[in-house]
Amino acid sequence: MDYYDRRLSIVNKSSAHIAVEIVNDTTKRTENNIEYYQSNTIGPNDTSFITKSGKNAWLEYINEGKAKTLYVYFFDRDSLNKYQKGGADMSYLLGNKKYLKRLDYTLEELKRADWQIKYH
Repeated sequence: MDYYDRRLSIVNKSSAHIAVEIVNDTTKRTENNIEYYQSNTIGPNDTSFITKSGKNAWLEYINEGKAKTLYVYFFDRDSLNKYQKGGADMSYLLGNKKYLKRLDYTLEELKRADWQIKYH
């Protein structure tokens, strides 16, 4: 039987369409391309459940990171379109801080927030 961990959700409380990158280490290159994020945006006042494969996948993923922290980067969909046309990739956007906001969460903070991350 396959298990999936869907406990993490992103709530978009803004008026913008946003895309999210979630990593457990700020020094790793991101594997996904800009098109992936453009096709997985979260609309205004919408919630998206972020799924990882495995029964306790989010717990394991956080614990695998050096700082035991989840780093959540928020991007504006229109900005992604602009940077893609310019030939940029996600590693460039992250490295040059071309995101709207970054939020960092420890496991304890995520549990207190009931695994819900809100973007305002």
